[in-house]
Amino acid sequence: MRRAQNAHTAPYGGYNSYDSQSETQRLGEENDEMTSELKDKVKVLKSLTIDIGNEVRGQNSMLNDMDDDFFKSGNFLERSMKRLGIIGKGSHNYHLIILFLFCFVVFLLLWVALKFR
Repeated sequence: MRRAQNAHTAPYGGYNSYDSQSETQRLGEENDEMTSELKDKVKVLKSLTIDIGNEVRGQNSMLNDMDDDFFKSGNFLERSMKRLGIIGKGSHNYHLIILFLFCFVVFLLLWVALKFR
């Protein structure tokens, strides 16, 4: 902001009267113009701040949704790991025997199919 410091003063503090009123009027108009520019800038900053606030609220809601999704996925994985632990700790290991028998039967059928073609 520009100020008129000692713009039209005489050597001992007296004012020159020939241009002091026009200078005062010009400074008043400049102040009014600067005030209106400042009001416009404040309005722009206010709208920008409101837009930023809306964006932040939207991003926070998306982050909360992601947090809920990750929590659900974590629970699902935790339950799956518990089930795998139960299967692994089981005393019955006959499922390995069934797997080997299945593989043996498949290979036997493939061998027979290729042998007697």
